[in-house]
Amino acid sequence: MIKLVAFDMDGTILDEESRLSQESLRTIERLLERGIAVASNSGRSIRRSQEPLAPWPDVASALYVGGYNGGVAVSNVRDGRRRLLHEERLDAELFRELVAFSQEDDFNLICCLCEQDGDGLREAYRHSHSVDGLEVFGGPGFVHDEKLYAHCLSGEIAAPPKIMMVTGEERRDAVIEAMRARWGERIYATWSIPDRIEIMPPHVDKALALRALAREVGATLEETLAIGDGDNDLPMLRAAGIGVLMGNAKPEVRRLAEDAHIEVGPSLEEEGFSATISRYVEDV
Repeated sequence: MIKLVAFDMDGTILDEESRLSQESLRTIERLLERGIAVASNSGRSIRRSQEPLAPWPDVASALYVGGYNGGVAVSNVRDGRRRLLHEERLDAELFRELVAFSQEDDFNLICCLCEQDGDGLREAYRHSHSVDGLEVFGGPGFVHDEKLYAHCLSGEIAAPPKIMMVTGEERRDAVIEAMRARWGERIYATWSIPDRIEIMPPHVDKALALRALAREVGATLEETLAIGDGDNDLPMLRAAGIGVLMGNAKPEVRRLAEDAHIEVGPSLEEEGFSATISRYVEDV
């Protein structure tokens, strides 16, 4: 029996304009009505994960949230706030090395800042260059900092859970290989949007957040269903009792999914999220 459903956001339940379909919304509502725990588990920050659900605050507050590609996991809203379930940050010295590496090629560096205080989480995406024209960028929480490199290298900005480098799709794979050759298992580098790399601490991925979320709701991994569409979703799909890759996944991701024996379902355009839930969860 499925006790936890975890899903990626962009390309899984959200279209290119971060819109949630009415069918996906109804499916999430039916899962919650059945008493099944539901969690978004994405590369987004916690706040960014909630933004597409703002028109439906009851649904948004009922969801558990994994963010920063598994670096942070929080509970659903209880007594007006979320509890931190899990957190991982980049090593401070490694963070400075990565910043210097990015500065050498003058990539648009994005630091995904997440700090806990007495009132909850304070988050911001600080970026070194303009984000005009970049996919799924902009809006509240994005701060252009022309001196970001200096602020990071001086220690003024502490090591965050995740950073991103906008390399362009044509250079992405070569830059990832260069990073892996230099730092090896000291980093986890992946991508979900083709023009940028996401870098987290080693051993951090969406499977880590999935485990924390499953423990919180009293489910085993065998009792979880996970759905995603990107390279960064594969660890979560492998760890879940049932892992399903969306039909709109990139060809290279589909090939990796086949190697991991992950099922490929319908696409976003075919309401693949809802179709997958209907297949594996009774009466939803």
